[in-house]
Amino acid sequence: MRPSKVTQAAGCLLVSALLVQPFGVAAAANAADTANVAGPVQQGLPQHVELNFPQQVNKLYAASNMQPLWQNEEATRAFLVQLNELALAGINPRFTQWVKEISNTHLSEMARDKLLSDAMLGYLGYVQNVGANGSVWLYGNNKMARLPAPSPERVLAWLKAKDQNRLTAFIDSLAPMNPQYPKMQKALHTLLEEQHEKGWPQLVTSTTLRPGEYSPMVVGLAQILRLTGDLPADYQDNGDDLYNATLVSAVESFQARHGLATDGVIGPRTRFWLNQDPQARATLLALNMQRLRLLPAEKTNGIWVNIPDYRLDYFRDGKKVLDSKVIVGRPARKTPFMHSQLNNVVLNPPWSVPTKLIREDIIPKVKQNPSYLAQHGYVILSDWTENAYEISPYDIDWSMMSAKNFPYRLKQAPGDGNSLGRYKFNMPNSEAIYLHDTPSKGLFGKDIRALSSGCVRVNKAAELADMLLGEVGWNQSRIENSLNKGKTQYVTIRNRVPVQIYYLSSWVGDDGQVQYRTDIYDYDKVPRPSAVVQRNLRQLLN
Repeated sequence: MRPSKVTQAAGCLLVSALLVQPFGVAAAANAADTANVAGPVQQGLPQHVELNFPQQVNKLYAASNMQPLWQNEEATRAFLVQLNELALAGINPRFTQWVKEISNTHLSEMARDKLLSDAMLGYLGYVQNVGANGSVWLYGNNKMARLPAPSPERVLAWLKAKDQNRLTAFIDSLAPMNPQYPKMQKALHTLLEEQHEKGWPQLVTSTTLRPGEYSPMVVGLAQILRLTGDLPADYQDNGDDLYNATLVSAVESFQARHGLATDGVIGPRTRFWLNQDPQARATLLALNMQRLRLLPAEKTNGIWVNIPDYRLDYFRDGKKVLDSKVIVGRPARKTPFMHSQLNNVVLNPPWSVPTKLIREDIIPKVKQNPSYLAQHGYVILSDWTENAYEISPYDIDWSMMSAKNFPYRLKQAPGDGNSLGRYKFNMPNSEAIYLHDTPSKGLFGKDIRALSSGCVRVNKAAELADMLLGEVGWNQSRIENSLNKGKTQYVTIRNRVPVQIYYLSSWVGDDGQVQYRTDIYDYDKVPRPSAVVQRNLRQLLN
């Protein structure tokens, strides 16, 4: 018999009164109180199972007169899909533990119900806090150290949705609100279906294989390319170990999906990706599905820079009007993710060299070659104030200069050799990051372009400047005249342009193919996924 509306309302009010105090207390504090929790909440749970939020779960079921909270099978399934996806992403081992505990076929229905509620509290806390903490939780080794408790408002929203028969819709609203999510989820399902009893073939040699060469590697290579779909399933080799044109074409297709140079050469990076089995790829895809939570839902207007893809896309009214290769920060000087708004374009920009670059890069070069500054158009200013005056480099005893005691400012005049090129695109941010042109266009020919000191170099800087300046009434003739004068000019962009710099190492392309990129900043390190998680998710997505 279903509870009446009066009973439902009373239950929500009681839960509200009971839960206001505990929520907001850290999960670590709750764990410390586990031993002190008495009452019916422990009934039916295996001895080795400890709830993460024992006090809150106890009060939830006290308020419901120990009635189950997970009788809606559709909603339960929807929640388990999201819980398993999160466990697969490897963000916190507790999510994997919940999956294993809930999957225990020997549990009583009530014990499973309590574990589902405990997991729901953890998931609500994650969803509520990932926006503020995602740059730590979803990148690198600084994974989620503890599970924050959700606010009372989030808990009550869950219970209200349950009582109003809107629980499935409520759970669906907890998933990443991004058009990539269903595409990536479909791709994840496909990867999880690709189980290979004999394991994934591995190319174990470290030798580089080039088109037209012979190698025992060719047999394993053909097996992998059949499995990835780059080679027809009925492909038959001649048994001569020749790396032939058909295989080369398949490898080039594979390389294109992984952001690698499409030269058919199988070196370390191509071999790394060929050796990645579906399970490893599923984990990577699941992690990037969670990263969608940090991005705007739609690419309607603005500039988007995906760091590991080395690419800039400019959107207007939902349409891509420009795409460009970019160069991003090298691993020692990572380009940060950020959201800002482009507010001006600088033509013929000067460059005030950041102190860190002066200390780490330029001082050592000047010590080796005193003419280095003059050769590259640098001038030395006495300090960083507006009244700073120029100092001759020959008046400085460079043997006494070090990274710690260089008090001067270094400025590079506008011109063809200026490190910023002819255009700079400013946007307010605390990291002093901006987009800019570069005189070193040859570097855009590389497939790995993590080469800068943190700022983003844009290959099509001139085209981007033309579009932005066109929005404020500048035509091509006016732009060229300003550039030819050689003087620095700042042009305000009245309608600021959103700029999103982000890090997705896997996504689904417009053609439906899953794209993968080299993890240049080591942000993708996650534990090998549990077989239980993979099996559960495969079954749930069927």
